[in-house]
Amino acid sequence: MTTQLNRLPRRMAALLAVTALSLGAAACSSSSDDKASDAKDSSSASSSDSATSGKSAAGDGSDSSSSSASGSSGAGASAVNGGTKASNSSSSTGGKAAAAGASASSRCRTAGLKAAFATGGDAVPDMKSDNQTQASVAFTNIGKRTCTLTGFPGVDLVGNQASDGTWSLTRSTKPVTTISLSPGDTTDFSITLGATTEKGSGTFQPGLVRITPPNEESQFSLKWPFGGAITKQDGATHPATYVNPIGS
Repeated sequence: MTTQLNRLPRRMAALLAVTALSLGAAACSSSSDDKASDAKDSSSASSSDSATSGKSAAGDGSDSSSSSASGSSGAGASAVNGGTKASNSSSSTGGKAAAAGASASSRCRTAGLKAAFATGGDAVPDMKSDNQTQASVAFTNIGKRTCTLTGFPGVDLVGNQASDGTWSLTRSTKPVTTISLSPGDTTDFSITLGATTEKGSGTFQPGLVRITPPNEESQFSLKWPFGGAITKQDGATHPATYVNPIGS
């Protein structure tokens, strides 16, 4: 009996120990499940937030791209309206427009040039003959930028005689070249003259020469310094007097 009574406290202690272990295991399992659940929830939230963030970023990127394209188009339109076509969306068109703009902007203007007859040495025409001769007109760049001259100037002869009137010279068939003039540089062109020693009817006595640089509207008025006369052929298809291109 005494032995049984002694065993009872031990069994109770064992049962209590087992119960305590079970409760501890349950508590650990619950804690582990809670942590797993928390981890799962955290992962889900992170994934969801990331997806939302990514969508938002994509949306912002799309908006940014649209805004950028619109801005680029607006800038191009503005540039075009401002006269600079190099900003068009088409690089080839822009390149072509830019080249044209450059050519127009580099052209020598009347205001940036000085014109004068060449009067030295062989440049003086022989007005005392009945043969063709030549007078030369020099253009000097008096501006502050490099410019170009190409093609034929306009030349109008104003006669001294009442019957002369104004004669707008035709062009020769010589090829055209482009001449670049830095500030202070000079180039010239020539006027071929059908000189004559005759007087009166059928002749033209130059008194004033009006010269228009290529592609310009403003003119230079130069007094004819050589005297003499040329055969009047202002209505002829192939007159003996005509103008040659720049650089000839």
